[in-house]
Amino acid sequence: MTIFMRLNRTLKLRIIMTFIGVLGYSTVGSSMTIYYNHYLGAAITGVLLIISSVSSFLIGLYGGHLADRHGRRPILLIGSIISILGALIAVLSNSPIFQNPWTTFVGFFLLNFGFSFESAADNAMIIDVSDETNRKYVYSLSYWIINVSITFGAALSGWLFRDYLFDLLLGLLVAQLINGSIKYFLISESFVPASKAKKERESFIQNYGVVVRDKIFLLFIGAVILNKVIFGNIDFYLPVHLSDSFKTTTIFGFEIYGQRMLTLFVMLNTLIIIFSMTFINQLTTKWSERKSLTTGALLQGLGFAAAFLMNSFIPLILASIVMTIGEMILVPSSQSLRADLMNEEKIGTYSGFVTITDPIGSVLSGSLVSFSVYIHHTGVAVVMVVVTVLLVLCFNQVMKMKTQADIASSKNT
Repeated sequence: MTIFMRLNRTLKLRIIMTFIGVLGYSTVGSSMTIYYNHYLGAAITGVLLIISSVSSFLIGLYGGHLADRHGRRPILLIGSIISILGALIAVLSNSPIFQNPWTTFVGFFLLNFGFSFESAADNAMIIDVSDETNRKYVYSLSYWIINVSITFGAALSGWLFRDYLFDLLLGLLVAQLINGSIKYFLISESFVPASKAKKERESFIQNYGVVVRDKIFLLFIGAVILNKVIFGNIDFYLPVHLSDSFKTTTIFGFEIYGQRMLTLFVMLNTLIIIFSMTFINQLTTKWSERKSLTTGALLQGLGFAAAFLMNSFIPLILASIVMTIGEMILVPSSQSLRADLMNEEKIGTYSGFVTITDPIGSVLSGSLVSFSVYIHHTGVAVVMVVVTVLLVLCFNQVMKMKTQADIASSKNT
C-alpha cells in the first residue's frame, strides 16, 4: 500500500479505472457468444466474431499511430465516447420494450472498437508516467486487479446473465460513464509530441516502419507470440483434452468430469493469482529480468505440457499450480521489458504493434487443436516443451541484444 500511495496520480486512477472497466465488461462479455449463438446461430456468430476481432486489431494499430501524433488524452476520450455509445445501444437493444440481437452486436462492436482504439494510448500513458523503479509493481498490481475483476464479473454473469441481461448491460454503461468522466475531468496529458509538424508528416506506414526495423523489439514480439501460443491453449486445446481424456472422479460426493475439471483448473489459476500475487512479487523483486523471464517461462510452459499429459484430478491440480506460479513471475517482467524496449517518441505506435500478437497467437493455438488429431496429447505436450524452450531462448537473446545496445549507446554519449 505504501508503494501504491507513492505512485503518480494518473497511475492510481488508471488502476481504479481498470477495476471498474474490467468488472463491468466481464459481467456480460464472456457470455455474449452464447447470446449470439442462441439468437443468430453458430455460423453467423462465427462470422460476426471474426469481423469484430479483425476490426479491433486494425483500429488498435491506427489508435497507436494517432496517440504518438496527437498525444494520449484525445485518443482516450474519443475511445471512451465510442465505448459509451456502444454500451448505450446494447442497453437499448435489450430493454423491456425492445430486444434485437443485431443492434446488440452493433453496440458491442462499437464497445470493442472504442476499447481497441484507446488501448495503445492507455498502455503508452502507463509507460509515460511510470519508471524502472515502479513499473514492474504497476504491471503486477494491474494484473492482480484484472483477475479480481474478472472473478467477480464472471460470478455475476453466471448467476444473472440469463434473467437480468438488461441490468448487467446497464451496469456496463454506468462503468463506461464513470471511466469516461475520470478521463475527462481527472486525467491529464502525459505526452506532447516533440515536433508536431514532423509527426504530421509521418504516415501510418512510415510510423510502423520504424517498429518493423527494430530487430530487438521484433524478436520480443516473437517471444510474446510464443507465450500466447502456450497460454492460449487454456482456451483451445486444454478444454478438448479434458473433455476427451479426463477420468471422471468424485470429490466429497461431487462428480468431477472434463468440463468441471476445466472450470476448476481456471478457477484455481485465478484464485492463486488473487491471493499470491503480492507474495510472488515480493519474492522476485530483486531477481534480474533474465532470471524472472526464464523461470516464469519454464514453469508456465512445463506446467501446461504436464497438464496435457495428465488425465486425473491431483496431477492436473499440481500442473495448474506450477503453471500459475510461472505466469505470475513472467507477466509483470515481460510487460516491464516491453516498456523498456520501446522508442520513447513512438510508445503509442509500439503499443499498437503489440496487438498483432493476439490474432497470430490465437491462430497458432487453434491450429494446434487441429493437429492434435494426428499427434495426440503426447505430441501436443512435446510441442509445448519445444515452444517453451524457444520462448526462453528468445527472451535471453532479447536481453543479450538489449545489453549490447545499452553499452553501445553509453559509449556514444
